[in-house]
Amino acid sequence: MKRILLLVLALLQSVFLPAQDQNYTEWYLQCEDVDIFVKETGHGKDTVIVVHGGFGANHDYMTDAIKGLEKEFRFVLYDQRGSLMSPTKKENLTFQKNIDDLLALTKALKLKKVKLFCHSMGTLVGMEFTEQHPDLVSHLVLSGTILPRSDSLGNVFSERHKKQVDFLVNRKEVKTLIGPFKAKGIDNLRSVQDIDTSGLSHKDLTEYWRINFAAINIYDVSKHHLLKGGRAYYKQASSVMTETVNWSYDYRDVLNNKAKTTIINGDHDFFDFQGRILKTLLKGYNRIELKIIAYAGHNSWIDNPLLFKNNLAAALTR
Repeated sequence: MKRILLLVLALLQSVFLPAQDQNYTEWYLQCEDVDIFVKETGHGKDTVIVVHGGFGANHDYMTDAIKGLEKEFRFVLYDQRGSLMSPTKKENLTFQKNIDDLLALTKALKLKKVKLFCHSMGTLVGMEFTEQHPDLVSHLVLSGTILPRSDSLGNVFSERHKKQVDFLVNRKEVKTLIGPFKAKGIDNLRSVQDIDTSGLSHKDLTEYWRINFAAINIYDVSKHHLLKGGRAYYKQASSVMTETVNWSYDYRDVLNNKAKTTIINGDHDFFDFQGRILKTLLKGYNRIELKIIAYAGHNSWIDNPLLFKNNLAAALTR
């Protein structure tokens, strides 16, 4: 009986201890209202905190963005509150609490200075964090960035933004890829039972969804199979944090004067084709470096992994 009890205790320990692997470590940042899932990977001396997009996305898709740099840096990825691995109640989902989590993570890591690599809505977290804690941030890398200056929510998610999304999803190459699914009657499906009587499979439906998802986020849509995230990895409820953001802001001074800031965007990023608005906004802010990757989208590391990796490494070691 005693032997059985010891075996049970050993099994329980294996469940609750942080996962250990030769390539990564997982643990939890314990806050009052949420446990934040954290994953560390890489063996370099410089620590970089990776801030994913969303709100409500998951850290996992960002692992491809840092691929190949594990020897140079120690990357700390985490699921923001309300995301897949860091669930919490709706009333705990505010933008300021999201910022506070990043501060708590920085303190838990005992970092006097932090390097941040942020993507999409995560860039807003990174910019606001730098605004509130300018002496903590040494390097700030923004990719697929939210505009660093805004008068309102409509200024960021504008008619221009919508037209650019429409262009991306209606490209000829996208229509070519989804054509076979259309021919098999995917638009006529009305129930789960209809799948079994059609020429389509459940796997086909996921493939169709992923192509459309990729059309918005990458330029080379033939690489749609490389795009991670979405669906079960995305928690729509976390988008409520958008409602707690003050969308009238101007981060340019702090990005220019306090942190070594680099923006790495694809030239077909749905927020800003060719970086036209960014180039206008950043005139006179000469310490902010802007890198535009040709033939690349919102997740530009998928379109051009080598160039993205080189730009990211250079940005983190400025």
